[in-house]
Amino acid sequence: MMLNEALRLVRVFHDLNKTQTADRVGLSKSYITELERGDKKVTMEVLEKYATAFSIPLSSLLFFAEQAATSSPAEKTRTFVAGKTLKMLDWIATVTAERDEHEHA
Repeated sequence: MMLNEALRLVRVFHDLNKTQTADRVGLSKSYITELERGDKKVTMEVLEKYATAFSIPLSSLLFFAEQAATSSPAEKTRTFVAGKTLKMLDWIATVTAERDEHEHA
């Protein structure tokens, strides 16, 4: 369940609706909806699509899956929030650096 929420947060963070996300990752809108609701199991193929489409290391997404399977609910929440915060900060730093590079090219 936690992994499904992580995928939803990735979409929301990028300010995309489900249709835009579906186009970006190469899945249908209904599949994205089912993933985010937890009706569909998140497979390795789906994780790879998200990792590629959003330039997120696959290892970060797998970390969420591992934590979800082995931790207490409180630990899952703490780890999830901390991990997401770090990844978002990393992503912002990467995007900012790329933007600066393009502006100065």
